[in-house]
Amino acid sequence: MELKPGDLVVFTGFPEARKGELREVAEARGLVVWPAVKRGVAAVIAQDPGSGSGKARKAREYGIPVVGEGVLP
Repeated sequence: MELKPGDLVVFTGFPEARKGELREVAEARGLVVWPAVKRGVAAVIAQDPGSGSGKARKAREYGIPVVGEGVLP
């Protein structure tokens, strides 16, 4: 999956320190980090893409991909 500047992304399952690091990487790429899943989010970036977390479940209901942090270089 390729994310492009302006895409909304949501993080789930990461410790706060790691989430902060990933936020910096995402924002440097022009991505917009959103706190919750909603229609229009391009991807949920999860520590465990197979997670059954609330955010991951809701993303799947909306057809939003749940991917690992490898999507961010």
